[in-house]
Amino acid sequence: MKKILLFLPILFLLSIVSCVNDKTSTTYSTNPHIEEFYFNEHTKIAGIENVKFTIDTVACIIYNEDSISYDCDLSRVLPVPVSYESLNSIKVNGEKWNYKDTLDMTSPITISTISGNKKRSAEYTVTVNQHKIEPDSIIWVKSLIKESSISNINSSSYNNKVYIFFSNNSGESKIYASDNGIDFSLKLSVADLNLNFYKSIIHNEKCFVASNDNASLFYLDLSDINSGFKQITLPENAEIVDLWGVLNGKLFATLSTDSPIYMSFNGTEWVEENCNMLNELTALGSAKINNDNTLYIISGSLDGKLTNNVLATQDGNYWINTINQSDTLLYQPVKNACVVDYYDYFYICGGITKNNSIATSYYSRNDGYSWLPLKSYQRPANGFTPKENISSCTLEDYIYIFNCSNTSNIEVWKGKINRVDFIKK
Repeated sequence: MKKILLFLPILFLLSIVSCVNDKTSTTYSTNPHIEEFYFNEHTKIAGIENVKFTIDTVACIIYNEDSISYDCDLSRVLPVPVSYESLNSIKVNGEKWNYKDTLDMTSPITISTISGNKKRSAEYTVTVNQHKIEPDSIIWVKSLIKESSISNINSSSYNNKVYIFFSNNSGESKIYASDNGIDFSLKLSVADLNLNFYKSIIHNEKCFVASNDNASLFYLDLSDINSGFKQITLPENAEIVDLWGVLNGKLFATLSTDSPIYMSFNGTEWVEENCNMLNELTALGSAKINNDNTLYIISGSLDGKLTNNVLATQDGNYWINTINQSDTLLYQPVKNACVVDYYDYFYICGGITKNNSIATSYYSRNDGYSWLPLKSYQRPANGFTPKENISSCTLEDYIYIFNCSNTSNIEVWKGKINRVDFIKK
């Protein structure tokens, strides 16, 4: 009898320990939120599994910043939502979903989740941004500036304004500026300069222009535009061969007395610089652009012949030729063209070929490595014909082309690439 009584307390303690162990081994998920979202691979939609989605767990929204191609069929796709913890249930547009059925995501859907312990829930709106028209197309609007007999033109943007600097056949130089990039008003007339310029460089607030006879150089500060042009003294007996660009606060140029000299101007004095490609830096029709502290010289001539080189430098002294010299990846050699950097691409616009015909426009990744002809849905339509006398610049999400001839008005073409409309703000 004593043995039985002794066994009962031991059995009771074991049952308590067993209950405690059972209780601690049972856990319930409490987080209903989605940690990752992507598409499952689809045999008929190449690369859909690589679409990157952003998940905002505060606003409970899921979206892709880089929009999907306009011809992608989203009517039967399989999304993969990955939760932080296991869920009790998940619904799509109010209906239970088993993670296996494809969904129509041509319009936003609602994903509702309930945590494992059934005490917390979340409701996400999922939007798949998709191009409505051809991807990377550019939508254009046109206006005019009533100026004729334009001999040379250049443009730039600075301090949220777009500037056009031009001279006409009467020897007048003028600047137009615009706050909205389409309606330009006259800001400064500098006819007293009597400058029919040929070479000019505009970078940020710095505007340098050389006279048509190459004997004089002038400077304009766009941050104090009403102060007008100031003359920069050249070295004795020097003439300007070409202006290349501004790097690290210095203007790089080729000057000439008896032979070409590569020099820089730091605001107070001229200094002779070393250059490993002086022969390739020539005066005929080279388009220049500053991009991420790199100066690019596109096209030009060598030994009297047009080239399709793309020369680049980060210090103004050491240059490399970045273009791929494959016959299929070159642009047509051109002179008097302009180049603009817009959304990670270089665009070559206007200019003429060695046969004196209007050049085809090209685009390239902004390393200038390989080039393709500009597609029809990227070019301005409705009467746009590129001229030799042309300029281009960008401001925020927009690209601007200023197109004119010696007799016509200045055409102002303002474009916006399709994809920027889909970026979630």
